[in-house]
Amino acid sequence: MKATLAFVPPGGGEADYYLEFELPGVPQPGDYISIARSGQRGTEGFIVHRTWWYLEHPDSAPGVSAERAGTGTTQRVTVECEFARSPYSSESHRRECDAYDSRGLQVKNFDEIAY
Repeated sequence: MKATLAFVPPGGGEADYYLEFELPGVPQPGDYISIARSGQRGTEGFIVHRTWWYLEHPDSAPGVSAERAGTGTTQRVTVECEFARSPYSSESHRRECDAYDSRGLQVKNFDEIAY
């Protein structure tokens, strides 16, 4: 499934940037995401905040019975991911997290029990 990941400040807000991924499923709130980039030491860590589903349905009537209704389609899925620290965060990702801290936004940490 193709999904757009939107990377937002701790607590949510306007996205700093977006990346598209081919995923086996839709990440759920609370899931940890680590992104490794080519040529970079360490990873970028995020915690899923929420998922936005953009759907389209062919029938414009508000109360169509299930037997008569056509089938709608998924237009886009956007997964909102908050910046987070992990034990393997890259230096640039740590600096971004520190910048949020300096603005009074509390950056979450991955539970180290998973490592």
